[in-house]
Amino acid sequence: MSYALGIIIFFVIAAIAAMTGIGGGTMFVPLLLLLNYSFHEATSISLFLITVTGFSAFLRYRKEKLVDWKLALVMEVFTDMGSFTGGFTSIHINPVVLKILFSLILIAVAMITIKVKLEYKRNKPLKEGFGYWKRNFNGITYSIPVLYMIPLIFVAGYLSGLLGIGGGAVKIPMMILWFNIPAKVAIATSTLMVSITAATGLGGHLVHETMDWKMALILAVGAFIGGQVGSRFSLKLPEDKVKKMVGYVFILVAIFMTTQTLITGR
Repeated sequence: MSYALGIIIFFVIAAIAAMTGIGGGTMFVPLLLLLNYSFHEATSISLFLITVTGFSAFLRYRKEKLVDWKLALVMEVFTDMGSFTGGFTSIHINPVVLKILFSLILIAVAMITIKVKLEYKRNKPLKEGFGYWKRNFNGITYSIPVLYMIPLIFVAGYLSGLLGIGGGAVKIPMMILWFNIPAKVAIATSTLMVSITAATGLGGHLVHETMDWKMALILAVGAFIGGQVGSRFSLKLPEDKVKKMVGYVFILVAIFMTTQTLITGR
């Protein structure tokens, strides 16, 4: 693949990732595998690209005042612990096992994305008291179940660092369905979180591994521009249509990865 074609392809993926807040690793990793990188090499480059994509999209969402900073920073403390641990321990796990796990997670997230209507329920009663954190952001109030959130986002972070994904595909459904956060706020806040999560996961990988920095920096050009373009479109397009499209792409990618793994045995 030429560098120019690589920049264009990764620009498109980054734009979709920025529109939906998912990070992009679910599509970055399979493409890097097609370029003959090992799974561990692919996850390292993917995490670097997610960091660039997420930060680029975050810059745009920040201007629109859609990022809930406090929620993002609290969640990231525990997500980053999991992400660094996942990146650090990934070298000890068979790549075939990682690919199958990656595919299963893709299918699960795709089903949630396609089947579940992700929307903010204005009149949903708020839970308060011990273990709940009541947030008021831009005139919208929601309640965060902290005691349940901590272990879940640690696991989400661990899987992010382990598999080279940003974690947004797990966090966004959680924020909308469980925390009742409006989709645009959830997506915008996720872009900040996935960039930090990916960076800490990459740190865990680099303790044991090296990375193809030349390819990573070249593809990062497309990722940064895609993050800017995708975040602008997200403010105009209906999230449900975009999410369903991405859900079907996830299923196709999962089928491809599983088939490739079974055929090649690696």
